[in-house]
Amino acid sequence: MRYDPPSNRKKKRRHLPLRADQIFMTRRMLLAKGAVVAAFTGLAAKLGYMQIVQGPTYELLAKNNTQTTQTIRPPRGLIYDRAGREVAINQRSWQVNVVPADLPDNAADRRRVLDTLISALGLPNALVLDPNGIPDGSEDTIYQRAAQLLGASANWIARMKQAATINYLVLLQDDLTPDESARFRAAAAEMPGVQVMNILDYQIGNAGDPRQPIVVQKNLPREIALKLEANKIYLPGVEMDDSLLSRAYTGGPPMSHLLGYVGTISEEDQQDPEFSAAAGYDAEDIVGKNGLERTMEPLLRGKKGLRWVEIDAQGYVVRELPGHSQPAVPGKNLTLTIDLELQAALTDFLQKGITWCNEVRQAQGILKKYDETTHTDVPIPGSGAGTVVVLDPRSGEVLAMVSWPQFDNQLFVDGISQRKFDEYNNDPNHPLTNHAMMDHYPPGSTLKVFTAASGLHEKTLTPDTQFTCGGGLMVPDDFDESKGQKFWCWIREYGEGHGSLDVTSGIMQSCDIFFYNVGAPKARQQGATDDLHYYDIDLNTGNPDPTAKHYFSGLGIARIHQDLKGLFWFGQPTTIDLPWEASGLVPDEQWLWDNYQQGWSVGDTINVSIGQGYFLATPLQIALNTAAIANGGTLHKPLLVREAVDETAKTAQRFEPQLLRKVGIEASHLQVVRDGMRKVVSEQLGTANHTPIDGQDVSKWLLTNPDGEPEIPIAGKTGTAEFGTDVDEHGAFVHQHAWFTCFAPFDNPEVVVTVMLNDGGEGSTFAVPISDKAMRAYFELAGKRKRGLVLRKDRKPIGPDTPGPLPPDAMPAPNSIQAAGDH
Repeated sequence: MRYDPPSNRKKKRRHLPLRADQIFMTRRMLLAKGAVVAAFTGLAAKLGYMQIVQGPTYELLAKNNTQTTQTIRPPRGLIYDRAGREVAINQRSWQVNVVPADLPDNAADRRRVLDTLISALGLPNALVLDPNGIPDGSEDTIYQRAAQLLGASANWIARMKQAATINYLVLLQDDLTPDESARFRAAAAEMPGVQVMNILDYQIGNAGDPRQPIVVQKNLPREIALKLEANKIYLPGVEMDDSLLSRAYTGGPPMSHLLGYVGTISEEDQQDPEFSAAAGYDAEDIVGKNGLERTMEPLLRGKKGLRWVEIDAQGYVVRELPGHSQPAVPGKNLTLTIDLELQAALTDFLQKGITWCNEVRQAQGILKKYDETTHTDVPIPGSGAGTVVVLDPRSGEVLAMVSWPQFDNQLFVDGISQRKFDEYNNDPNHPLTNHAMMDHYPPGSTLKVFTAASGLHEKTLTPDTQFTCGGGLMVPDDFDESKGQKFWCWIREYGEGHGSLDVTSGIMQSCDIFFYNVGAPKARQQGATDDLHYYDIDLNTGNPDPTAKHYFSGLGIARIHQDLKGLFWFGQPTTIDLPWEASGLVPDEQWLWDNYQQGWSVGDTINVSIGQGYFLATPLQIALNTAAIANGGTLHKPLLVREAVDETAKTAQRFEPQLLRKVGIEASHLQVVRDGMRKVVSEQLGTANHTPIDGQDVSKWLLTNPDGEPEIPIAGKTGTAEFGTDVDEHGAFVHQHAWFTCFAPFDNPEVVVTVMLNDGGEGSTFAVPISDKAMRAYFELAGKRKRGLVLRKDRKPIGPDTPGPLPPDAMPAPNSIQAAGDH
């Protein structure tokens, strides 16, 4: 096409026709077409550069944008009891989430969605404080008035002020009842910044990133979840998630102290190397928080897997890419040594035994203390806590370990309210504490069998050694023989002494005077002119008899400490597979000086020799050491887990009995102690032989050894441990722990039972009946007693919906019991 300049065109005559091959183009058109050509040329060059030079880079970026890895979380291992019953499982559950950013912008529509969710889920109201709503300068007043409204302490105010520095809203109390909601609304009207709102509104108002989902409720019932899912189109911002596996504790509260519970890993957890990122944990993991769930975490957790997936621009998974995924490895399943049926039965026995104990002591007028100010008796609460431990002395397997009161560990998985958590924490009987091994107590006279064994071992006693009990003794002052410290035997309350006793009869009758002599050493106090000695007390006058002078020749605190801690297993954890085990305490001179800057006295040794004073032990320690007496001197680690099984049902780990050590005391010496324990149960004068009821002596073992059945011989030791400072009008201690520890059958022991009632009175009266039920339950399980007396014939664990066969009034009427007395 030829270019025809405009100047030439002006010279031409417009009326002349153009040639057929002549086409004219203006300058403007030329520039436009040139720009288009240049643009396409540049684009072609850029595309060529990107495809040829930068092609590999963009190919890699494209893959990264569309392919990613996702973590596959493994199912947590299941837990079974020794009979194969499930006590902790995983179940697929529904979870409701709310994404605040996706809620309707219109206020009315937003309210409709939230109210629908609140109604469907039955979400409670909460009392909430908005720090920004408090007028300047009124902060202290508002917090103090809120504390008064809730009956909270100064520490609570400090916690709430701290919470206000890191939260938009502060939760003062949740799970309000309708009456509380109305009362708090009325009070909040005069407290700026304080208001009653639904817990869901609080969660949304306190949310940081509105794009992040808020978990509203877990483990939603299926029918409610399906209704919400069916109406999802009308509930923008509400998400339903059915992909979760949640922990379900099918064993119920009787297993709560043993199993513990799981929860989302916390920042505090992640500071522990065991739960750190280096150990493979992240912020979304579920971990064991307490009990076996915590200690067996390495076995239960499993191993995470990975999968490669392709996602679209909206972040949704399009497909899983084959060839690169690594499947998750489920956690190991555990089989416990615990029998759920026995555990549930002992829970029932213990709870009812504590109630019966309080009724009897109330009827006897014991639950009171003397107020010296008003010179009147003041009522005191009775027992509210206790424990039963059942061991196999042949292996150390724990067949049952019950602590009362209990808690519902399922609440900690589903989401426990602050109200319920505070209720647990503020309960004076400490339901979150496993009283069998997390707390320790003076063991009272149950310790006498171990101090007796120590005395025989150290040759300060022989089987024929005799001491005479006149009901009391006085250890004179170093410089005045007519004055001194008096120590009584429990039988003094009956106006008599035990008379002359040897080791077995001293154990049988639990004589304190005998064991004061076992403990107090042959020694001379610094500056004294005579060895340690004592005088018998005349019970008629209450004065020492100067003609009845006796010298001590017992162990002394150094050997008591050495043998009870170094031969037996006191003053140290048993190493059971549960967290936060108490150590107990075997005191000595150095300990007393280090902790109280006091010198040790013979009175301190006398108290320790009968399980009083500074000596402390856990019920599990008493059971463990009783097992060593029963089996001839072997201390086994208490076992809770029998085996761990992988996903192929192959045993990955078997937990064999573990030897802690041999006691190292001659078998003949242990046999003397065993004989004494047998007489405690079998002889008329034994403290665990019979109960006076309406003037009749009734056997304490009517369930284990009823008339008409072959006797199962039992050996045991009662104990009553005084504690606290409250006394009655006679000067006797009001508070007492009730103890009993025993084993059976006597000649071939297969079970040890230890019972402790916190503040439960006399061990003979209140701990032994529970032991009778526990023994009967064990032998029904073992097939040596017919089922149906204390355990159900259908083998279902006793519970709220499955009551036990023993009638509630099986225990004697409270006003028919006469105190038997023991220490």
